[in-house]
Amino acid sequence: MADQAPLEPGYFRLPAGEGERGRLLGSYSAAAGKYFFPQRLQCPITEEPVEEVELSPEGTLYSWTWVSMPFMGNMQMGDGKGHAVGQIDLPEGVRIQSVIQGQRDDFEIGMRMGLEFVPVKKKGSRQLMTFCFAPVKEESK
Repeated sequence: MADQAPLEPGYFRLPAGEGERGRLLGSYSAAAGKYFFPQRLQCPITEEPVEEVELSPEGTLYSWTWVSMPFMGNMQMGDGKGHAVGQIDLPEGVRIQSVIQGQRDDFEIGMRMGLEFVPVKKKGSRQLMTFCFAPVKEESK
């Protein structure tokens, strides 16, 4: 695995090894019984302490749209003429705003989406990564 690091620390944990999934990093407020993303210093509802948690790597596509410009200038993502962004509902009750990988005809409201990581730039020998979601391919039975 190449030397990779998050573009901005504190938002996600990259997979540590082959077959492992990375996770978004959020917060849980026991006082409010709610999860939050990104991480919070305190509960925005109760102002009580929160704990750091890893959020589920899969969710459901709530909404999406097509943006007619390249993602962060990266012509390798999508067709180079645009990219999708969407809102993904995680099982914890958190709605994530994210770039989603694929082409215009690939998305359907309610479909399963999985967390993935994509390179955005290099800093020395280190590849800086960000998160996105992509449709989960259903296994054939």
